[in-house]
Parts: sequence; C-alpha cells; structure tokens
Amino acid sequence: MAGNQLTGVQVIVNNDTVAIVPNSLVYNEGLGEQKVHAVSVGDGEVEQVFAQDIETNFGMVKFDLRSNPSSIAQALVWKQNGNENVVSIMGENADGRLIRNFTGASLTSNYDVNIGVDGIINIEFHTNAPR
Repeated sequence: MAGNQLTGVQVIVNNDTVAIVPNSLVYNEGLGEQKVHAVSVGDGEVEQVFAQDIETNFGMVKFDLRSNPSSIAQALVWKQNGNENVVSIMGENADGRLIRNFTGASLTSNYDVNIGVDGIINIEFHTNAPR
C-alpha cells in the first residue's frame, strides 16, 4: 500500500525539543535479533529451532545536530546523564501518526564534533525498546 512519506518528525530529549539536521533521524523498534538453529531428527533430516536473543532487545535513536555551542553543550549534558535520558519522536501526516518514547537512553560511544561550515555532530542513543 502506497502512502505519504513521513517527514518533519519532532525529536524531544528530556522534555526539550531538539533542532536536528533534516532527514537524519533513524530509529529501531528494539525487537532484537532472532536466531535459527538446526537440530538433527535422524535419517539425515533436520528441523529448525527458533530462538529470540533477548540480549539484543534494545532500541536505538540517532540523528545529527549542527555543530554550534548550544548543540555541543546539549550533547555533553546527554552524555553526562548516563542512561537517564528520555527521547521521544513524533510526527504525523495524512496517513497517520508516529509516536515513540525511548527510556534509559544513553550515549554509549564518544561523539565527534565536526567544526566547519557543514559541521555536524552524530548522536546515537542506545535505549530500552520504545513504547
């Protein structure tokens, strides 16, 4: 079914609206990874055993910020907050509404601050699965 592309989604971190680089928002639902193993059932036959790897049931939200003193300060606070950040994304169009809330959000990796005319900061939060 074709529909309207969702654009202009709003990002809120710790109750503050964040100005992001357009088209840079990416997230995942935190559904984790599944594995399929083979077991021998005799006579050269195998069957599948399906397993959910619950260690991978984490969400992720990433987006880019323009490098300026305000966004650099924001990123520093988020990093210092550990996993106490809350990230919400929301948007809507004629086809419906998207709302995802990510708790336990942390910047687990160092982020690079690219200084220059086109400078950006890549932000990637690792989170609990969204609700």
